[in-house]
Amino acid sequence: MTKLLELNDYTLKINNKLLLEHTKVSFRKGVINHILGKNGVGKSQFAKDLLLNRGGLIPSEISKNVTIISSFSNVPNDLKVCELFILLEKRFGLDSVAHLAHSLHATNISKTSLIGQLSDGQKQKLKLLSFFLEDKSIIVLDEITNALDKQTINEIYLFLLAYIKNHPKKIILNITHNLSDLKNLKGNYYLIEDFKMIRFTNQTEVIQKYIEG
Repeated sequence: MTKLLELNDYTLKINNKLLLEHTKVSFRKGVINHILGKNGVGKSQFAKDLLLNRGGLIPSEISKNVTIISSFSNVPNDLKVCELFILLEKRFGLDSVAHLAHSLHATNISKTSLIGQLSDGQKQKLKLLSFFLEDKSIIVLDEITNALDKQTINEIYLFLLAYIKNHPKKIILNITHNLSDLKNLKGNYYLIEDFKMIRFTNQTEVIQKYIEG
């Protein structure tokens, strides 16, 4: 399988804090690439650097093709759900919005409700809908299942599995502390430790290494 994203001799330093040093990493398309690591090792900063290229080491063909979905990625709380759908349909087309909303089980969200009044799970589905519609080649998910109810998490798992199956040329990075992500979404596994990002092929091995940390 052809590599879509590869970084050689990559170093990341934020505010004079070294996070990654002379590391080599590659992510494959058509699978979900999980990134683990203790708090503060640079997982989210790495995601931001893919988009912002603060260190000048990210090729432009990567940074211009990245979507990041995180706690900082929000849809306007003062919009009604129907108003958001109208905006998305104007930009991306009725069929694309309807198909993705159905895949996310987002069609049963009350269209007359303000987004700010929705549950966290409903807001997350609308966020995923809005950003996945951008159809970028590289999609970075940063703790998207954190603090959600079990039903919503399972629906997101099913959505991601179907999405990557139907879009084999996409690359998905999933930054997470939630080990159930790994167990429910088979893929490749990476651990940030000692300023390196190390790839594991064995799920049990990376979980053990992460816990021992």
